[in-house]
Amino acid sequence: MKTLIVDDQYEDKAQIIASILKSIGEDDFDLVMDAKKAIRSMTSIKYDLLILDLQIPEVLGEDAKNDGGTQLLKYIELNESIIKPTVVLGITSHRDAYDSCFDFFKKRGWSLILGVDDQEQISSVLKTMKVHVTTLEKKYDVVFLTALPHTEYEAVLALPLDWKEHQEVNDDCIYHTSNITTSSGSSLSVIATTLPHMGIAAAAATTASICVKFKPSLIIMTGICAGILDRVNLGDILVADPTWDWGSGKLTIENGAAKFLSQPTQMALDPSLRRRIQRIATSNTYMNEIYAGWSNTRPPHNPKVHIGPMATGAVVLEDPMTVDLIKAQNRTTNGIEMEAFGVMAAAYYSGPNRPKVLIAKSVCDFANPEKNDDWQSYAAYTSAQFAYNFLKNDITI
Repeated sequence: MKTLIVDDQYEDKAQIIASILKSIGEDDFDLVMDAKKAIRSMTSIKYDLLILDLQIPEVLGEDAKNDGGTQLLKYIELNESIIKPTVVLGITSHRDAYDSCFDFFKKRGWSLILGVDDQEQISSVLKTMKVHVTTLEKKYDVVFLTALPHTEYEAVLALPLDWKEHQEVNDDCIYHTSNITTSSGSSLSVIATTLPHMGIAAAAATTASICVKFKPSLIIMTGICAGILDRVNLGDILVADPTWDWGSGKLTIENGAAKFLSQPTQMALDPSLRRRIQRIATSNTYMNEIYAGWSNTRPPHNPKVHIGPMATGAVVLEDPMTVDLIKAQNRTTNGIEMEAFGVMAAAYYSGPNRPKVLIAKSVCDFANPEKNDDWQSYAAYTSAQFAYNFLKNDITI
């Protein structure tokens, strides 16, 4: 929680506040002693919490103004060049200042404390603010999302990242967070989680929550899928472009027989992502290393990357006739799975700051009666490794 303390008397209130912040595990704070320096700091730094004395000078060395704190807050509200703090805590040792400013703070949902003698109360207020800031302002550059908690999510957690388990307030999901340093030297914050169960509905609901809670720039869904026989091979990475719900349409009767009339909405891959992945697919970048990195049984060929149509449906398929129905909807279909359309649709409808979405799943079977689980771990591995290498080397966020 990045904090700015504004107080011209460090040996008094500011020192106590700094000590309390450290006691609750928050030592990332700056101290300035006048309004002018506070404004300068907030034009370049996003602060989660602003703590200020009500009696502060405009410039250090001048007399402190009784309304210096509120004048600073009004200036912050009106000036577009200032990066607004998320929450504000006012502190004063003067009863008359407390009484006159109480309504000003209350109307804005901010806290105002009289004196610093009750350090237990201040600690409680700061802990509550910490939870509030964590809930509202947590932002991650990238989200890793999988459908299965075993196999798929295990492959993500096996990536060479220093994952730390993370729990959000009022959220049953278990998350893992980390940072990745790209080949260009930039640092990306990453959070990973898995769906509560498979399917379009769970994928859409979880993605919508992620978009609101974490405001990511990119969502990457990895995992396993069924491939179309004779188009792709086991372990190949299928990048969805587009994806659609293959069960969307109308079931009618024609010539005495049931007939399905498809009417899907299609979700396309972001063009900038497509261009970058197309280059990787053409050059087969990373594939030798990924193939060599798997120490168990492997198919007799390196994996390849395919960009193309991927159908999403509500059932696990072991039926070649249904596969033919799906291929009739798009003759170049590469794969079939159960979540991609829900993820892409939820992200697309999340608003103008919507994240980009990359669906990169790997072939573990061909949706026929010979379907089994033998290649699931390998496919989850190739998918996660491809996403990691792409994120580390080929994307700018």
